[in-house]
Amino acid sequence: MKKLVAFICMLWVIPLVVPYISGSVDLGGQAIAQEKKKTRRVPAMRESTYKRLAEAQVMIDPESAPREEGEPAPVPKGTPRDAINLLLKLKDRRGLNSYELAQVWNTLAFGYYTIEDVPNTIRAYEQVLAQGTITQALEQSVLRALFQLYYSQEQYAKSIQYMEKWEALREQPDAGVTFIKATAYYQMDRFRDALKTALLVEQIALQQQKTIREKWWYLQVVIYNELVEIDNVIAVLEKLIVNYPKKQYWMHLAGMYGEKNWDDLSLSAYYAIYTQGMFDKESEVVMLSQRLLNAEVPFEAATILEKGFKDGLIKETEKNLKLLATAYTMAQEMSKAIDAWRDATKFTKDGVLYYRLAQALANEDRHKAATVAYQDALDAGKLKDLGDVNFWYGISLMQLENWERAIKAFRASAKADRTMAKQCRQYIRYIQGERRRQAELRKMLAGE
Repeated sequence: MKKLVAFICMLWVIPLVVPYISGSVDLGGQAIAQEKKKTRRVPAMRESTYKRLAEAQVMIDPESAPREEGEPAPVPKGTPRDAINLLLKLKDRRGLNSYELAQVWNTLAFGYYTIEDVPNTIRAYEQVLAQGTITQALEQSVLRALFQLYYSQEQYAKSIQYMEKWEALREQPDAGVTFIKATAYYQMDRFRDALKTALLVEQIALQQQKTIREKWWYLQVVIYNELVEIDNVIAVLEKLIVNYPKKQYWMHLAGMYGEKNWDDLSLSAYYAIYTQGMFDKESEVVMLSQRLLNAEVPFEAATILEKGFKDGLIKETEKNLKLLATAYTMAQEMSKAIDAWRDATKFTKDGVLYYRLAQALANEDRHKAATVAYQDALDAGKLKDLGDVNFWYGISLMQLENWERAIKAFRASAKADRTMAKQCRQYIRYIQGERRRQAELRKMLAGE
């Protein structure tokens, strides 16, 4: 579970740094960055340096070169590796000022990222920061790139370090980046720090009147799970299902209700999933029906199963038909129960289901059909309660006044289960008395 949720968290981190995050290099007399609170003055970039950087940029990614609308991308004079070699020579040129050198390293990072050389991409971005005064926009972009890259390399402590620098520079909290920081703490098993940061994500979103994203709440669920704080897991899941009513959250919530032994709430959650049409597996529908049976709501259980059969979601197997028959039996829908028991017997290799069918038929006073089912049960065998089967077989036979077979059945019952012997003898005596009474009645009628 820990590895699974960690993987989910990693998937939800914002996409990795976009190469060459500062855009086109700045060619201007003063190269002054306009910022909200203060203006940083950086050295001017000379045209010769700009041309070399632009040439390298085209080699790395022709599509990134600035051009008029509709104008085709320029033809590169080399490959990204050629661009890297050009830039490595350029950085060693005498006379480059700090801003020019920072842009050389920034473009090198772009090149290394393009050829998937992450270690050198990181090194190049760190060299951008080492050049002294650079524009705040560039510094902020590089810091963001670095915390993303370190995160991708699973160097979470380093990633957090650069996130905090980025946050300090920005001077305004960002819920998305705070979320990434929370996942970094989570990956380091620092669950309390992760929780504190994850809760801060929600707070920032509320303060900035932004929509709380699904993944922000789900991270809280993941962390509370790790801390085994079930009540808090439930509280956050209840928020999730209101705002993002997905099956996985409903299922998780139902399971958590079960952990608290809140069976009614758990059943209600599962039923809500069903009514929203989210169940798409046979096992889920069968599970809900079983829970409804346990909660003594048999008719609803049977209705759900019937729909499952009709929709082709549930297969007609002995187990499923037995569950349907049981539900109808408990609901006192005996006609439907009989049909279900009869269908179930098509799949059975023992006498248990025939016995259940016989009992359902007998409850409807359909004793002739019941005696056939009782006999099928005895013929199929593998019955644990031979005493009971024979006893009730005898009762149905007695209702049909099939005295000889009834006596035989009661004797078989007494033999199979000695605890039933006394009751069986009483019925046998009753049958014998009834036979004498009927014989005397016939004699009397014959004498008339």
